[in-house]
Amino acid sequence: MQDVSARSEDAIINVRKLVALDIVFHGPVFIIGEFALAVVGASALGLFSIFFFLSRGAYPIFVGCYLLGMALNYVPLLVYAIAIVRRKSAREEVAFEVEHRGRYVRRYTLQSLLLLVPLLVFFLALYQEARSRRKE
Repeated sequence: MQDVSARSEDAIINVRKLVALDIVFHGPVFIIGEFALAVVGASALGLFSIFFFLSRGAYPIFVGCYLLGMALNYVPLLVYAIAIVRRKSAREEVAFEVEHRGRYVRRYTLQSLLLLVPLLVFFLALYQEARSRRKE
């Protein structure tokens, strides 16, 4: 049974659990590759948009900044994925969620749309990591 603090956080996505669920359902190679490609690809496209189209107005700069923010969202996901794969702990970390698959998979799938909001997942992961370290 999950503790009360875990249930109180049901309203917001747990970034580490999102990564662990992705690893369990899609495999570690695919997920690490996806996250690495997102970090490198979005960063490259963002920088290209900003610097190549710098003299063409605000829109390319806005798109470039958006892509850089998206790339930053994937940095903690990549770090968590590497750590979880190294420890081989994906199934352990999401055992409860996998057992209650219908509710949690649907919830995490919907909340994964938060990745589209630049910097949100990045700062959420920092906050959650700091909070978990204070509890230790």
